[in-house]
Parts: sequence; structure tokens; C-alpha cells
Amino acid sequence: MAGSGQNFLSVLNDEKIGIFCAYDRDYGPFRGEIFEGNLFENLGLGGIKKCVFMNQIHSRIVTIDAGKNSSCDGLITRQKGTALCVLSADCLPLLLWHKDGLVAALHSGRQGCFENILAACAAEVEKFYPELKMANFKLFIMPAICQRHYELGGEILEHAGAHFGEFVRENRLDLKALVKKQAQNLGMEDIVDLELCTFEDGSLPSYRRDKTQRRFVSVIVLKG
Repeated sequence: MAGSGQNFLSVLNDEKIGIFCAYDRDYGPFRGEIFEGNLFENLGLGGIKKCVFMNQIHSRIVTIDAGKNSSCDGLITRQKGTALCVLSADCLPLLLWHKDGLVAALHSGRQGCFENILAACAAEVEKFYPELKMANFKLFIMPAICQRHYELGGEILEHAGAHFGEFVRENRLDLKALVKKQAQNLGMEDIVDLELCTFEDGSLPSYRRDKTQRRFVSVIVLKG
């Protein structure tokens, strides 16, 4: 960890890359917006010129250099100073960094995991940046709900058992383990799981715990 404060957790922070999550306020109202400037300057997190938020729709749509109100669940950019932002309150924020100068941010809820948004991101990278190999990406799994608290029932549980049975224990689904397997299938081995559960950490919003509409944000930005 690079450090943390009362309202944020910094994972990496150097001259090349910034990776962190912030929970000093409800970031939900920023959905689908682009902000010129640094929304996180008050937290002492620098190197940001622009903040891009998705209009997240629980899809496997991944967009390169998205514009305002982009309805998608994945962002890719090579633009330095552009912070890619994922809103969540139990879903998995997945942040990817290639040291040759590309970052991606994915919102992977249950649907995104089932539909493998990580593979959709890999396809976009291969299409537009074929010189960048997925094996050279580093994946960060930011705070999200853990299997202990992710209970399913009815048709959803039946579907999970039928298609993702190795990740189901009784009526609980391990989304983080599923994403790790998907990443490994793409050739990615450098995976950092913060091992923080939104349900268990009272400083983070959790929809399953509180039915809250509040959202924290996970962010990745290329610097320089």
C-alpha cells in the first residue's frame, strides 16, 4: 500500500501511476459525468487533470476515451492525467495497468462477472493496441463484497451453480475468485486483491448491508 487517510485508501502513488479508492463523500451523483480538474485534490491525491465517470448499466460494454454520459461499465485510456472512476457499493471495481502506458477501469457486478467484462476489455485492447499483451497487465481488485456475505437464491443461484459451480459454496458466490480465474484464462498472473470486503468494513458503503444508495469510487490515473 502507498498509504491511506481517514477518507481514502491509496494502493499505488508515484510519478507514473495513481490507484486509490475514496469514500469522503457520496460519489453516486457524479455518475456519467466528466470533470475538468482534480476532484480528489482535497485528499492530497495529485496528478489528475480530468475525472471520467461512467453511466454504469451492468453491461460488458467497454469504451475507449469515453465522453460524457457514456453508458458502459468499462473505460480504457492512454491519456495522462485522466482519472478513470468506478462507482460501487459491493460490486467489484477492477483496475488494470500496463506499464507501457495504458489503464482500464471496470465495474464488474454479478452480471459483469457472469458475462466476463474482463474478456471484453481484453478484446478492445487487442483490437486497438495489439502490441500490448494481457499477460503484461497488472490487475487490482478493489474493495468489494466477499463470498461470506454474498448470498444468492432462486433462479440466480441455479444459474450460478450450473455455470459457475466451482465458485459457489452452499448459497454463496465468490465473485473475486471467479474474476481471478477469468484473468488467468487471459494470461494475467499479476493480480492484487486488496482483500477488503465492503460488507464487513463499516467505513465503506455496502448495498447488501445497509440498502444504501451511497457509492464510493475506485480510481486509476496515468501520470506524467
